Amino acid sequence: MLPRAGLLLFGTSLLIAAIVLPLMERRALKTGPVDRPGGRKNHDRPTPLTGGIAVLVAVAVPVVVGLVIALRGAAIGDVLPAEITIHLPGIRQRAPQLLAVMLGSAAMMVLGYLDDRRGLSPWLRLAVQAACAAGLVMAGLRATLYIESSAVQVGLTILFVVFTTNAVNFIDNMNGLMAGVVLIGSLHLLGLAIATGQLFMAAILICLAGGLCAFLPRNFPKARVFIGDSGSMALGFLLAALTLAFTFEEGAPSARPFLLPLAVLAVPMLDGIVAICSRLLRGVHPFTAGHDHLSHRLVRSGFTPTRAVLALWALQLVAGLPVAILGGVPGDVLAAVWGTAGIAGIVLGWRPRRGATT
Repeated sequence: MLPRAGLLLFGTSLLIAAIVLPLMERRALKTGPVDRPGGRKNHDRPTPLTGGIAVLVAVAVPVVVGLVIALRGAAIGDVLPAEITIHLPGIRQRAPQLLAVMLGSAAMMVLGYLDDRRGLSPWLRLAVQAACAAGLVMAGLRATLYIESSAVQVGLTILFVVFTTNAVNFIDNMNGLMAGVVLIGSLHLLGLAIATGQLFMAAILICLAGGLCAFLPRNFPKARVFIGDSGSMALGFLLAALTLAFTFEEGAPSARPFLLPLAVLAVPMLDGIVAICSRLLRGVHPFTAGHDHLSHRLVRSGFTPTRAVLALWALQLVAGLPVAILGGVPGDVLAAVWGTAGIAGIVLGWRPRRGATT
């Protein structure tokens, strides 16, 4: 029953995104926001910046419906299969945290949309991101890392969420790169969620995978739509929040809480560190746009844009292995994750064409 429910969720999110994407594209071409050619941009026509909105809608609709079902579990419990109803109490218990994750992602989407339309101050973006991260802390999500000081936990949590949100935003610099990296990280998290029985977490990640699978063919290798800051900031926040929301069995301190975010977010974190350090060493503001990201460095070393993206996808795929090893992900689940990512890479990278880059 549960595998069928997962497939249904995936198909629903895929369908929602496939319907909403072209609607948002047409609207953006008429009223904005669009990314116009010129300057450091390599695309040759105005391109909508609304892909991320469609992906977030594809995640939010099934998740909100699922939360409503869980909160009304007593009224509809007789209708649902027993395999699902046994998890309703746990979902209800974590409903405030899940709502904080979704509301924070929605706030990031609105913030990014406004930034796409008119440009916002980096300090304003940082302030809103920190406020949303604080909302996660108030809902009970925080990085403890076996540190007893609550103040240190809160500070680390806000720093982690803000850095991850911006790191994912930074890596949205070449067609398909950010969406593919987030998809691969999400698939690894999905394997861990299944292995540890965190099924509502798994449901969110399945919906995210469905939305991204609908978006990627319209963005890679040649872009008809960009995910925009509305999508990159929202997805960065969502992935950071879901990483924080994972729970492990209580016991002696282990390396899992430390390695999980490093593995799932390896490429965005590495890219963010490289870009920020490079800009600080040059005396440039860290939020200044530039061609100093990992993807740009690969292109300068001789890679085509498409092969650079595929190489970073592969790096993220390999970096996620500690999630499987430390989390005890079953072999068949891991094979499904790697198989899905591998097939997607082959299909999307077949007969590569020169694509637009942001």
